[in-house]
Amino acid sequence: MKPLVEIQRVGSNAFSYRISAFVAGAGPAGDSGTYDSLAYCLFDAGASLGPYFASVELNVNGLFVGSYPIDALCRHPKRLAQRIQQHFQPA
Repeated sequence: MKPLVEIQRVGSNAFSYRISAFVAGAGPAGDSGTYDSLAYCLFDAGASLGPYFASVELNVNGLFVGSYPIDALCRHPKRLAQRIQQHFQPA
């Protein structure tokens, strides 16, 4: 099982995320709160999932951006955030 982290931009410099797991009978987890950068949002999601999962699928503003190791979210959140922002800019 691989969890899905859905990240939403909720303001000009504000992001929120929700974690979902595809397990029978399990509902989605609650929203995380609001973070002032995509990098910190990624870091917090990774820190929440790290003890339990090796990788995660990411969805940013409704767009699937790929599957990433939890380690990348925890150790290199700024680099991952830059990659996402460069390659997945809205048209």
